[in-house]
Parts: sequence; C-alpha cells; structure tokens
Amino acid sequence: MLNVLFVGLLCFMIFTFFYKQAIHEFRINQVNVHQKDAMMELWKERVPLIVRGLPKNPIWTREDVLQRSCYQTVSIFTDHSFVEWIQSGTVETHCPWEYEQAEKIAKLTGIGIWAKQHVEPLLSGWFLFPRYEAWAGSIGLHRTYATWTCILPVEGDILVTIFPETMEKYLPIGWRRSFPREWTKSDTPFVGDIKYMDIVVRAGTALFMPPHWFVSWTSTDESSVLPMVFTLSYHSPISLLAFHTRSNKPSTAIQAI
Repeated sequence: MLNVLFVGLLCFMIFTFFYKQAIHEFRINQVNVHQKDAMMELWKERVPLIVRGLPKNPIWTREDVLQRSCYQTVSIFTDHSFVEWIQSGTVETHCPWEYEQAEKIAKLTGIGIWAKQHVEPLLSGWFLFPRYEAWAGSIGLHRTYATWTCILPVEGDILVTIFPETMEKYLPIGWRRSFPREWTKSDTPFVGDIKYMDIVVRAGTALFMPPHWFVSWTSTDESSVLPMVFTLSYHSPISLLAFHTRSNKPSTAIQAI
C-alpha cells in the first residue's frame, strides 16, 4: 500500500513539475488546419499557436441566440432577459459573467458536438479533459490554466492581448478583468515595463494558448458587432486542479443560471 502511495505521489510531483514549466518567448506559431504533421511538432513547442482554416461555426452567433428557444432559459440578469442583453450588445460591451455561467451557457449551444468534430482531432494523442465556455463582449485579463486553451471567435473579429507570467510582478493591484491597453501610471508605476502582444483573431481561426499566460480580448477597431467567442479549455488532471484552486477567483458573482 505504501509503495502505491509513494508511486502516486512521485507521479503527481513529476506531472506538477512539467506543468509548471513554461515558455515565456513572445513567439507565435501558425499552421493550417490540414497540416496535421506540422501541427504535431508545433504542439511540443508549447508556445501560442494560431490554427487557420477551421470550418464555419453555426452556433453562438447573434442570429442563433435570437432564434433558438433554449437561450430563453438563461437567467443571468434580474431586470431583463439574456436574449435582450445579447440583442442590445455592441462592440464596446463587456461580458459580465464568470466561468460557471459561461460553462452552463456553452452546454446550451452544442459547442461540444462541434468541438469533437473539428477541434479535438487536432489534439489527438493528448489525454485531456475538455471544458467549454461561451462569452459575449470583451473579456478582461485572466490567466490560462489548461494545457491548451482554444480561443475561438464565432462572430466579430477580436484583438487578443497576451503576455507571459514573467510580467506578473509589474501588474496593478486588482488586475483581474482589466485591460492592459488602458493601464496608466495611476494603475501601476511599472506600466512601461509590461510587454504584451496583440493578435487579431477572426472567425475560422483559433488561437491556442498554453498555461501560465495572461489573456484578454476586445473587438477590433474595424469590427461592428458584439464579439461572440468560445473558449475550449483542454485540461490535464494537474491543470484542472490548478484551475479549481486558483487564488484569483471573483469575490462576487452575478445571479447564477
């Protein structure tokens, strides 16, 4: 029995060690969805990866939300309906919900079926647990925890801001859900030391982020619609544990679904 516990603890320590290893280079790989052999090599580099040429996703568009009755069951807001909120959303709208609500909305969309057909085959050979989240509007700064987090816009181009955890020491207090492009010296005296990269991601393209990075997104200047975005989080047991025990959980939440 002790031998089994020892082996289990040793495996846990090894997996944790490898999970905490991160590449902090500002380097982006790009690949077409049909270049499967090249993609297998690029996963090993553990740097952000853009995958182009994904098929059009018909769900979680503004039209989809307005047409399907299942969205009428979403009760996030107390003074108006979820569908009304989507209908009135603009490029400047910030998404007000958190992971718990985003996951419940994603279940209504049917993204799991689409992802199993078009995204998960790209990760063949990885033993990962998927979580799906649906977002609408701009999303302020948050960490990535999953082995791979796929940022998948469905409608509206988004400008994704990313930087590695080496920048964390320069961040302002209360950085969560804020936007790096808006920071000034009144937020943090080290604002000039924070280096980040902006990436335009459009429908049909996915940005895969490794763990231990900071991410936010807004609409691009050219976009004219409320951005509708999925995140597909592919977890190992260690990354899932890290996600559930994260220290930067919101202290309050909007009304649950």
